[in-house]
Amino acid sequence: MWSKISVSQPSPVAIEQRVVRVHRLNLVVNLGLAGMKLSLGFASGSGALVADGLNSTSDLVSNAVAWLGYRWSQAPPDEDHHYGHGNFEAVASMVIGFVILGAGLGVVWRAFTSHDVTHGGALGWAALAAAAVSMLTCFWLARRTLAVGLATHSSTLIALGRDKYSDALSGSLVFVAIGGSLADLSWVEPPITVLVGAWISVLGFRSVSEGLDVLVDRVRDPALREELELAAAAVPGVASVRDVRLHPLGATYGADLTVCVDGALTVRDGHAIAVAVEDAISQAQSRVVSVVVHVEPA
Repeated sequence: MWSKISVSQPSPVAIEQRVVRVHRLNLVVNLGLAGMKLSLGFASGSGALVADGLNSTSDLVSNAVAWLGYRWSQAPPDEDHHYGHGNFEAVASMVIGFVILGAGLGVVWRAFTSHDVTHGGALGWAALAAAAVSMLTCFWLARRTLAVGLATHSSTLIALGRDKYSDALSGSLVFVAIGGSLADLSWVEPPITVLVGAWISVLGFRSVSEGLDVLVDRVRDPALREELELAAAAVPGVASVRDVRLHPLGATYGADLTVCVDGALTVRDGHAIAVAVEDAISQAQSRVVSVVVHVEPA
């Protein structure tokens, strides 16, 4: 118990500043990668590098949508949104997913309809170097984005971090494809381009699915419900706990549960127990920002 009390939590302003910096970093890096890969891809005839460049271009759209979703989700409750605007992040995740899915299908289509093979010479080696730089940069950016996303419980940053990990993987495939073409193994590049496009499509579908889960109140973590039930049951005066329900609010949750207490207690005593349950749940799980406790006689 003492360790939880002694750890200082970052302020909302500090959290927002971290999220803003990472969003800006993603925007700048993706802009640079897209320009580098598309220009060298077309110049060298590398369909795989062009495909990877299109992926980075779609990432720019994703960055913009993620940023808007995050900003809107921070708005407080109002007359039209009684539980706040947290689900705007889920909407943003779905939009990002559709953008990524469309880009992936476009890459697969290009692989079947074009016959690009990386040329040899200086441009070919420059394309190979660009693929290596992209792969390493995406891996670094993925680690940083995902770390901040997990620390701040930002679902859009988590989605972007996972997307950058996929970019690092696709970059490694592109590197192999271009290397194969330069080694006179031109048959290697088209199927790898298809794999890159298919992988991008899978990630897009995953983002759509996760965003939809929030909008339809699906809770992916079954252990979270049990954790809240145990925290409520440990409060003195609570005889039993039932009907624990969670409502996703973007990156956070609202909780609704029923506690049974001694029927001979006064209304004031029952209310005090309900308040203690709310505090216990809030301390047990920081992602739960709204708690409604119903009190019934045991």
